[in-house]
Parts: sequence; structure tokens; C-alpha cells
Amino acid sequence: MAENTWASDMIKKAIRETAERFNNSSIETAEDMIPHMRTRMGEKKYPLKYMENIQYDNREDARMDIYYPDTGEGPFPVFIEVHGGAWYFGQKSSIEFAPFLRGLKRGYVCISLGYTLSPKAVYPQAVTEIKKAIGYIKKNSAYLNINPDKIALWGGSAGAHLASLAALSHDTGYLERESGGCDSSVNVLVLWYGCYNYYLGKRLDRWVYENFFGKRNLSEASNEILLSNPGCHVTKKAPYTLLQHGLSDTVVPYSQSVYLYDIIKNIAGEERCTLELMEKCDHADIKMFAEGNISRVFDYIDQNISRHKTLRNGG
Repeated sequence: MAENTWASDMIKKAIRETAERFNNSSIETAEDMIPHMRTRMGEKKYPLKYMENIQYDNREDARMDIYYPDTGEGPFPVFIEVHGGAWYFGQKSSIEFAPFLRGLKRGYVCISLGYTLSPKAVYPQAVTEIKKAIGYIKKNSAYLNINPDKIALWGGSAGAHLASLAALSHDTGYLERESGGCDSSVNVLVLWYGCYNYYLGKRLDRWVYENFFGKRNLSEASNEILLSNPGCHVTKKAPYTLLQHGLSDTVVPYSQSVYLYDIIKNIAGEERCTLELMEKCDHADIKMFAEGNISRVFDYIDQNISRHKTLRNGG
């Protein structure tokens, strides 16, 4: 579906409202809503070793940035980020990614994925691109100096939806043909304040979903909406998953994370899934990006990144 005037007008309206809410007239584009981390960090604080704009698929926006630890020879374990932004804004290596660069000091290669946003692309293209990105990383592991058997995937908000769907559906075969049959399995999933089940509780603005699914009448996308729920694709082989959500989230209710946690727990087993609900914490709250919580995330990854592969190989 080509970008249309209606969707463009709604996005422009959302940008204006964001600029007004933050009293920041420099917010003029969708990218400005979550600026690039280089803009905030400056060159002196920017990582020393990196590769930017690596094309992982033939789509224009299917690019990734890869950041390497200053020390160590590799192959390195991998932390991959799928940014949020209601499926229509945000960018790779945005300021939300900067806290995860602490993973470099823990010996991880940190990768930030770009993907095609709506309405330039509609569901399920973003999901298939993420699947292809994971497949690309594995296929080119020697060149990238990474360990393809130690991959953690993080997503926040809409990014949590895309990341969980791309990874959890690997074992069900969903979108396998569209993604070229690539291996999109990961060892660990870290999901923050995700919107997984369209039919559960409070929703984002209706136009956001219409924009994402490419339908002005969402009843015409009922099958896609159902299949876009990662809870429908959980198997006994689900990766170790850490879900974190603020109890005071005003955008996506924490019941969304409770929902997915219950499904993974019941199908894959309680040890495969951890749910942490955070007091006095809103959507994309600074508390979640604080050093202590980022350390908690990497502690979880450290503890589980090798376990999943062993269990899979052992049946």
C-alpha cells in the first residue's frame, strides 16, 4: 500500500501535538520525535568501533548499525534492538538505544535495526524485515565477528510487538515464505511495555492501527490482526523471555505484558518467562532506561543466553 494523504495528515498531526506537548518547535519530522543518539551524545561520546547502515535486505530502510566492544577478539554475543514508535516513527540508533551501549562493556556487540515504517509499508513487512535481519546476522556471523548461537533480541512498545512476533513465530512457520525461510530464532527476548493483543483493554489511537494494517476499515484486516498477536505463535521452544512493564503506563496497559507472560508460562514453562511490573513507572519511563535496570536486563541475558540453545538441541 502506497503512502496516502490521509495517513500523512494523521502523522503530521501527531508530530504537531508532540511538539506542543514538549514545547519544542524543533520537532518537525517523525524522526525528530526520537532523535538520533549521536545528536545528543556528540562525537566524543559516540562508540569508537562501529559499522553503520549495513543493508540486510533490498528494502531502502532495511539497514542496521553495529557497535563493537573496545576490547576482546570475538566472536561476540549479540544484543539486537528493535525500536518503538507506534510503527510509524522512530529510527535506528535513536537516543533510546544509547543506554544499551552499556552492553559493550559486558562484551556484547550491540545492533540497532532499522525497518520500514508505516504507511510506507504495512503489516507484515516490518515483521518479515526483522526476521530477515536476524537471518542476515546469523548467515554473516563470521564476517560480523559475532556468535550466531548467542543472540538476545530487545523491543520496546511497538518494537516489542514486532520483536516478539518475529522471534516467537519462528517455530510455527508463520511468514516463513515471505521472509525467505531465514532462521529468526533467538536465545533471549527482552520485551518492554509491548502492545501484543489488539483486543485486550485500552488501545492506541485507532488511526495508528489503520495506518499499520493499511486498512481504513479494520474489520477488513481481522485475520491479519489475529495473526499479528505473538501470543498465537508461542510454542514449547519459546526463548527465555523477560517482560517489563510499568504499572502506571498511560499508553499501553500492563495487562498486555501479563497476557503474553501467562501464555509463555503455560506453554513453554514458568522457567522460560519472567514478568516484572514496575511501580510508579509510565510508558517509556526514564526509570526503565536507568543504569540499574539496564544492568538487570544484561544480567538476565547473561544467565540465559546459552541455556536456550542447549535445551533446543536436547529436544
